[in-house]
Order: sequence, then structure tokens, then C-alpha cells
Amino acid sequence: MKKILKIGGLGLLLAYFPVILAFVSFDKHNMLCRDIESEISDSMANRFITSQEVRDLVLEKYPDILGTPLYDINTDDMEHFFEKYSAIENCEVYYSVSGVLHVDITQKKPLLRVFDKNGSYYLDKKGDKMPLSSSYTAHVLVANGYIERLKDKNDLFELAKFINSDPFWRSQIEQIYVDRKGEFNLIPRVGDHTVEFGSLNRMETKFRNLKALYVDGWDAREWNLYKKVSLKYNGQIVCSKGN
Repeated sequence: MKKILKIGGLGLLLAYFPVILAFVSFDKHNMLCRDIESEISDSMANRFITSQEVRDLVLEKYPDILGTPLYDINTDDMEHFFEKYSAIENCEVYYSVSGVLHVDITQKKPLLRVFDKNGSYYLDKKGDKMPLSSSYTAHVLVANGYIERLKDKNDLFELAKFINSDPFWRSQIEQIYVDRKGEFNLIPRVGDHTVEFGSLNRMETKFRNLKALYVDGWDAREWNLYKKVSLKYNGQIVCSKGN
């Protein structure tokens, strides 16, 4: 008898299982969007866009989204909408069973701020241009001077990328200046001198020699003694006290 009851109970469960699934499916398809939440993954490092701005943009682009069934929201379309913004690297849009639409943003990371005759902009870590933000200024390496006289504009990006890849140079070099000849000069954060870097020929060797001068060559008094350090000559570093 108990065995028969067990079989009967199992049969009822199997019979109602499709009904339960249908109910759950119906519930999900009819759940309404009750709120919008955004997370900016690297907001401590960069603040080109805020969570509130993301929410405002969603409501401006999709004014009837609150109260809309979640399954009627085109999340792919929304991701493409946000990825058109120059400061946004990636966007993921999804919704939770509680009825909340989530918009997760990854910002582009500025590598360099460029000042040229046409204005100012950032280069990100891929070398793409990023416009300035009216509400936030990134504290990054700066490049200015006669940028237009560079034979290859990509050289500026390569130099900035090398500086930012090394903690020592990232801390020491604060500015790249392009002179009238289209050659690079480096302005250090510590020391009252300019580094004549020249072209990118022998770039790694030049930086290695300059680091040896900083670490092993000069004592504390000499950091502000020289006005110019030239790396343009192969196999030697020339330090001069005059301008």
C-alpha cells in the first residue's frame, strides 16, 4: 500500500511539474523593470562617467523602460548604445529576477594627455583618441610642444606606453615635450633638468642609461645641479649646467 502511495505521489509530482515550469516561465516573461542600477568597474581610478549619468542616459534613451516587461528590453541594443561613447570600453546589460536592470560599465583607461595646435585630448591604452571630460581630469603623462612636427605620430604613443609600463619612469617622467625639430624631450618630476631624448632609436638603451645615472651616478646634490641631460649621442650621456 505504501509503495502504491509513493508511486501515486511521484505521478502527481510529474504531472504538476510542467505546470510549475509554465508558471515560473510566465512569471519571468511578465516581470516588469522596476529599477536601473549601474556599476562602474574602475570608478576609483577614472571618473569619466558616473552611475547616475548612466541611469540618466538610459531613461533619456528609453523613457518608458520602467514598468516595461524585462523580456521586451533589447539588452544588446543598449550595450551598443553605450559602447558608442568614447570613454566606455565595454558595457554589459542584464536583469535580475527581482526586476532590476543592471548596466555594468568598464571605462577606457587614458594613457596620455596631448596638447597640440588643435586643442587637447587623451590617448587611451590602445592609442585611440578620447575627448576631455567637463567633470573629470585624469592625472596622466602630458605631451605638448610641436606635436605636428613628428615624422610618425605613433612614436608619441610608443614612448608614452613605454614610460607607463615601468613603475620607475611612471613616477619620474611627468611630461613629454616635442621640440621644433620634432624630437622628444622629457621633463622629470624630480630634478631641475630637461632630458634630451631625441628620436626613439635605441629607446630601451637610452632609458637604461638614464636610470643608471639617476640610481648610481648622481648623488643627492647633483639632481638640481645640471640643467640638461642629453641621451642623443650613442654610448654616452652628456650633462650640462647651462641652459
